[in-house]
Amino acid sequence: MITRPSTSRVLEDVVEELTRDIMPSITDPAQQIRLSMLMIVLNNCANASEREIAVMREEIPTYLAFAADVAAATGNADVSAAAESAAMGDSLVLSDVIADYQRASRAFSTAMDLVMDTVNRDFIERGEDLLRTRMDNERAILSGVAAVGRSAS
Repeated sequence: MITRPSTSRVLEDVVEELTRDIMPSITDPAQQIRLSMLMIVLNNCANASEREIAVMREEIPTYLAFAADVAAATGNADVSAAAESAAMGDSLVLSDVIADYQRASRAFSTAMDLVMDTVNRDFIERGEDLLRTRMDNERAILSGVAAVGRSAS
């Protein structure tokens, strides 16, 4: 019985089986390296699957707030429209969260383009802070896989 039926656990189990049962039977070094690289990809997917919804749901409100603040400060119709068309729904289904994230990112990008064009230093700094946070989150999602064959059992 699977006691932790999650995407990450399934992917970790696949990597474990590949490591234990398949890798030892491969004698060609090039194929061993190829399999190791594929297992790294599976581990990255396992790591991402545990965090990606939470990270997107944390970032969405910050992008929407930024766009709304830029819209209010500038009165720009494009930024207002982008901010108003984006919202975070209640769904935790990955495809729904991704759609919410894409709309929020579009609103953020529209606002950021405007503040870069108008050289609004305060908003530029705030936007750059949001971008740094986004990069940190992306690195954290993908960096949790130190070794091939890791298992979170």
